[in-house]
This record gives sequence, structure tokens and C-alpha cells, in this order.
Amino acid sequence: MTDTSFISDREQDLGQAIATRLRNLRRDQDLTLDRVAKLTGLSKGTVVALEQGKANPSIGILCRLAAAFSLSVADLINDAPGAETDKRIERMVTKTLWTSPAGSSAQLQASTSGRTMFELWSWVLAPGDEFHADAHSADTRELVTVAAGALTIVVGKDSIVLLEGESAHLITDQSHSYIGAADAWTRFTMAVLERGGQRLPVAASDEPATLEKAAIADH
Repeated sequence: MTDTSFISDREQDLGQAIATRLRNLRRDQDLTLDRVAKLTGLSKGTVVALEQGKANPSIGILCRLAAAFSLSVADLINDAPGAETDKRIERMVTKTLWTSPAGSSAQLQASTSGRTMFELWSWVLAPGDEFHADAHSADTRELVTVAAGALTIVVGKDSIVLLEGESAHLITDQSHSYIGAADAWTRFTMAVLERGGQRLPVAASDEPATLEKAAIADH
């Protein structure tokens, strides 16, 4: 199974919110649909479907859109980008951005605002469940620590199995996957650093499923 999942009310709300956000960003930056497609590596048809609210974006597509507009994912999914603040402590709201029919989930726990994305994620994978992601921007780094169970990580042609308490450093500028490799549920945390000002390479395809198909497509 890839990173597709059933459509929930929350996911439909996210799709509508991204549609509005994408229209506003494109208008504010005076970008054509073709230009957004080129910057994100998505097809023009996909960009149109997203902007019309006829498709729900996966985590991978959210990352592509955020990079294209020099935003963090958190800035993209919020009503407005987070402003720079002098606060020493700032409360953040956890957002669930992926679920699977088996009950797996990915939550964005915290992130910085602005062009350079630094994010903290919390993941839960059912036994054998898999999340697949296309390549992130060049030089994107991830730090993964397994809190329970076992996790198979595949990046390009390389793979590793992490057991409870083990960690790994990843360069995710290639397609990559996370697979629950234990008989019980696997829980892991992930820190992601994606430097600002970079653009994703144009990919052949990263299509979201339409609402009619009742699924969501792909850091």
C-alpha cells in the first residue's frame, strides 16, 4: 500500500483549504497554472484539480507546493504564514496529515515558519503498512527514531531496518518508503530539514486522486 487513504471529513476540509490557499498564493505572486506546475513538478491538470478543490493533496504534494512558494508546510496549510516572533515559547497545534485504512497516521507536531522548513513529525504504522513518498527537494535531511516496533526504510536502492531505540539519518532527495516491519504497531518520530530557496525537480507524475475516486495521493 502506498500513501493513499480514504477520504475523511478532515481530509476534505484540507483539500478545500488548500484550494483556497493555492488560488490566493498564485494570484498574489502573479503565477500562471503552467508556472506553478513547472515549479512543483506536478501536471497542470493536477494543479487545476487542487485549485478547484476536486483533489485532496497528500503529504508529498503539500511539500512540493510549499517548496514552490518558499513556505513551510505549516504555513501552507494555515490561513496565513506564521509571522516572525520574538516569543521564547510558542504553542503549536498538531495536525494529522495522513491516515490509512489500516489506522496508520502521520502527524505534524511542530514546525518553523518561513522559507527553511524544520518540522517534527510523529508516525504510527500498522504491521506491514507502508507510506511511499517521491523525492523531496535536493539535500533534504531527515532524522528518524523508532520508539516502538520495527521500521523498514527504503531510500532509492538503499534500505535499512531500525529496531526500537534505533535511529537513522536520511537524505531524501530520492523516492523513499517507510514500512511497519514488526508484528505490533510501529511508532517513530521524524525531524525534517528542507533548506529554503530550493526548487523541486520536475517529476514525471505525482497525481492526487480525485474525490470521485475517494482517495488521497503523495517529502
